[in-house]
Amino acid sequence: MESVKQRFCELSTLVAGVHQIFDQLCGDSGGYACLDEDTFYRAKLAAHEWAANLVQHASFDNRKPEVDVDVWPNGNKIECVFEDNSDGFDLDSILEQRSNGLSPLPERGMGLLMLSACTSELSYEKTEGGIYRLRFSVHSEADPWLNIPF
Repeated sequence: MESVKQRFCELSTLVAGVHQIFDQLCGDSGGYACLDEDTFYRAKLAAHEWAANLVQHASFDNRKPEVDVDVWPNGNKIECVFEDNSDGFDLDSILEQRSNGLSPLPERGMGLLMLSACTSELSYEKTEGGIYRLRFSVHSEADPWLNIPF
């Protein structure tokens, strides 16, 4: 199965577009057949959360937003890459702050922690080209619920 890639230049279409990417993976023969349903939906949840964060919180200054999404099954995992031209932020600091500073069961602010808990490999960096790249994998053997801090 090859990857499913899509570029978004309108943030209003990003979340629905991410869902369509996963629907396409699900619909293609052999797409995620090698993976269990829970792995597929955890990957979709993580991708949804990142897309929603870009829509709600990312700053693009006066640039037209450009977000590239690439998703592909790889053996016993699903891999996903988001690249965008936002101003970015310090993901590690936010995750640390939220891990230690949220009240129990807050109404908001758990999305990035959930993204981290669902993924087995998670990186976020600014590339040499000045774009930000989030890369994550969701493995079928991982038990994400052990990593959730609540």
